[in-house]
Amino acid sequence: MPTSEKQIAANRANAAKSTGPNTPNGKRNAARNSTRHGILSSVVLIEGESRNSFAALLNSLIAEHQPTTPTETALVQKIAVSQWRLQRTWAFESAGINREIRLQSESLATESAADRAMLAFQTLGDRGRHLDLMGRYEHRFDRQHHRALLDLARLKEAKKTAGATRTQFSEQNKALTETVEAV
Repeated sequence: MPTSEKQIAANRANAAKSTGPNTPNGKRNAARNSTRHGILSSVVLIEGESRNSFAALLNSLIAEHQPTTPTETALVQKIAVSQWRLQRTWAFESAGINREIRLQSESLATESAADRAMLAFQTLGDRGRHLDLMGRYEHRFDRQHHRALLDLARLKEAKKTAGATRTQFSEQNKALTETVEAV
């Protein structure tokens, strides 16, 4: 059963309230989030998935976003994990449909590839929750990915704004000091 619009709205409202860890202990725990590919991949990967492919994805995102703080690094890792899981969801959906195509009876062998794929998709939908689950997971991981990207962009923008304010403040202090020294 698909998620209702009311539930989606409630989920979004709850998610908007999240501000991350607030206590010193919570912040300390969050700061210890995995920063090494090996540890992160051992938690994220399932049997048969490539550590090298995950490391390449993570490295490409690190190169793209160039995190400079533990929080930025954690957000880049979150982007990598959600993107990896999103791709896994796509692979699971394709695998499910391909499996159903292979299981189809010989009487369908004369049908077009598109017809067989449609019938396999229909069978998956009629027989179980596979497609509903894949859709739900895809939506979840896409939202996680999008939120982490937005959080990273906001954090970098805040740092840039704070840096510009500090520079402006320093220049004002320097001008004030020069004026005082001249007097």
